[in-house]
Amino acid sequence: MTIPSVTSKRLILRLYRDLHRYGSQLQFTNREYFLQRVRREFDKNRAVNDPKEFEFCYKRGRAILDQARIV
Repeated sequence: MTIPSVTSKRLILRLYRDLHRYGSQLQFTNREYFLQRVRREFDKNRAVNDPKEFEFCYKRGRAILDQARIV
């Protein structure tokens, strides 16, 4: 499997959109900072080709969303 595959690209795009939606709803945190941080992280990890590192980055982003839903 070549990273990023079509499925992987869709997962990443969905994660990016979900993080942006979440960031736009923040009330007690600086929204602009959060959205800039999301953008920087995605730009920084754009060239990730190692499947394990790819999975780690994806799970890290999902954890942010999962923790927000619990609170």
